[in-house]
Amino acid sequence: MTLAEAESLLEEWVTAPSLRRHCRCVASALRHEATRQGAENLQEWEIAGLLHDFDYESHPDQHPAPGLAHLAELGVSPFIRQAIAAHVSVEVARQGSALDRALFACDELCGFLTAVAAVRPSKSILEVEPASVMKKLKTPAFAAAVSREDVAAGAELMGRTLEQHVTLTLEALRADAVPLGLGPS
Repeated sequence: MTLAEAESLLEEWVTAPSLRRHCRCVASALRHEATRQGAENLQEWEIAGLLHDFDYESHPDQHPAPGLAHLAELGVSPFIRQAIAAHVSVEVARQGSALDRALFACDELCGFLTAVAAVRPSKSILEVEPASVMKKLKTPAFAAAVSREDVAAGAELMGRTLEQHVTLTLEALRADAVPLGLGPS
């Protein structure tokens, strides 16, 4: 599967702009992480990010099984499918590849960073600082659907402190702020 085909599949299956943006944010974070790690298969990392939640809107109670079955029918790489399967379980991600761990680690955090940007007057990720993210993480009512346990477990999977993980993921989203719709309004 090419990046263009993954983008087309995302557009076909996901109608909610917020979920599309989330998938693109995770893809951005994974592309940057793959580059940091010197991964040879950057496109596969980005595709895994784009498609990790593509079936969530239509199958929230069975996610990610229906999407994985569809990706298998399309002949998508087992490497990508395994990462998507692992992103819902820290135990599975912990035993998997670097991509498995990174996808789990970036998923919830990207959602949280987007929520922090949304409450800024400019709605821009460029105004979000790691210290404010760390403070918001301690406020259970803020973006309450985001699992703080998963965010912390993701940092641990990456061998980073929580603040390091926040900083690196924030840097990735800042680098792609405009195409992600997270730039200045």
